[in-house]
Amino acid sequence: MKRELEKNEILEFVKNMKITDHVILFYTNPEDKHDVLFTYLKAGIDKGEAVAYVASQESPEQIKQAMQEFGINVEQYEKIGALRVIDYIDFYIIDGEFNMKKTIRLWKKLLDETAAKGFKGLRVTGETACFFENGMVKKLIEYERAFHKSLEIPMMAICAYDSNLLLAEERGVELLLDLLNAHSEFIYDTNSYGTSLHFSSIPSNNRRIN
Repeated sequence: MKRELEKNEILEFVKNMKITDHVILFYTNPEDKHDVLFTYLKAGIDKGEAVAYVASQESPEQIKQAMQEFGINVEQYEKIGALRVIDYIDFYIIDGEFNMKKTIRLWKKLLDETAAKGFKGLRVTGETACFFENGMVKKLIEYERAFHKSLEIPMMAICAYDSNLLLAEERGVELLLDLLNAHSEFIYDTNSYGTSLHFSSIPSNNRRIN
């Protein structure tokens, strides 16, 4: 059954995501992206989890500044290892190449490091704009398919997609369907359809776009 959720309900949803949840966020502006992703990450920190953000459309410095304005004490949480903001060139596209196995190894390494520090879990999110900007969308889809609807790595993730980049692709609709099939739920804002801002979350067993 489809679930139409208002923004405050979506924020509650991301706060309470579970281990191995694999969710996709489609956004049309940075403010909405920040609201969802920072709420999700801050909830993890408040629960004693470690969190990580892989930045690509915005720089790590821009993300940290936005986090500070949101109310996340970046310096404090970085110091104790609860927060990592990572440049995509150190995690996704390293030396101009994307190696899926290497990126998965980096996630596993990060998970091991946070567990060793006594954190209760790991929440991650990553901006995917770098794959579009570097002509690596096919590799991105393969990466998403490798995780499929639930993560085999015991962490939770929200994959962040700029709707404008996706729709600009020649195979945009086909790519969208591939992405929906690779995630357990999706969240999108409806500004791109000319309506007021809200988000929707639809379970994978009954996906459809109105």
